[in-house]
Amino acid sequence: MENSSGGFYRRISTGVKGLDKLIGGGLIPGRVYVVTGPPGSGKTTFGIQFLVEGAKNNEKGVYISLVDDSKTIIQDMLHYKFNLLSYLRSKKIVIYDLSSTITKGNTKPTWGEVLEELKRIILHENAKRVVIDSFTPLELMVRDPENKRREIVRLIKLLSTMDITALIITEMMESDKYTDDYYVASGVIVMHHFMRQFQMIRAIQILKMRGTAHDNNLKKIRFTENGIEVYNEAPW
Repeated sequence: MENSSGGFYRRISTGVKGLDKLIGGGLIPGRVYVVTGPPGSGKTTFGIQFLVEGAKNNEKGVYISLVDDSKTIIQDMLHYKFNLLSYLRSKKIVIYDLSSTITKGNTKPTWGEVLEELKRIILHENAKRVVIDSFTPLELMVRDPENKRREIVRLIKLLSTMDITALIITEMMESDKYTDDYYVASGVIVMHHFMRQFQMIRAIQILKMRGTAHDNNLKKIRFTENGIEVYNEAPW
C-alpha cells in the first residue's frame, strides 16, 4: 500500500548520509532508479556507497561497469573509509568490467546482446543490489545505436521483475533534456556541480521519486572521508 509520504513501503538505505530522510526513509526495494549528472559529480561514489550499505546488511551487490575497468574504480574509492576491499574479498560486492568484453573481437555487439549479458551476470551472482555504470558511451560501442530507446526501456522493465534494487548511472550532458529512462524508472536523482561566485558548488536533486513525497529543490552535498553527505539546505 502507499500513502502520500510513502510510509507504507518497506525501505532500504541508500548508504548516503542525509539522503534517506529526504525520500521517506530510503529507496523502495525491487525498483530501478536513475542516478545522473555531469562527469565528476559523484555518481560512481554514490553507486559504491549504495553497494557498501547493502554489504553491511548481507545484501550482495554487483557493480557492472561499461566504461572503467574494475582496478580504476577500486583505486578511486580507496581514499574513502568504505572498507571496500574487505567486501570485495568476501564477495559481498563484485565488480564486473563489461567494457573489455564488449570491445573484444572485430564485431560490435547489439544492444540486445549487451542487455542479455547484464541479465546473465545479475542472475549468476544472485545479487540484491545492482549498479550499472554507464549507458551513455555505449552508443558508440554497439552496432545498432538506433535501438537504444527501446532496449533501455526493456532493460528497466526487466530489472523491475528480478527482485533486485538497481541504480542505472547515466551521463547528463544537457540539463534541459529528459531521456526515456527518466520516465520508466521509479526515481531520478541528479548530481550537480557548477561555479557560483568563483566557488565550486556541489548539489543533489531528487527530480523524481515514485511513492514518496519529496522536495525537488537542490540540496547541499559534501564529499567527506565517509563519502557523499547530503544536507537539507540550499547549496549556497
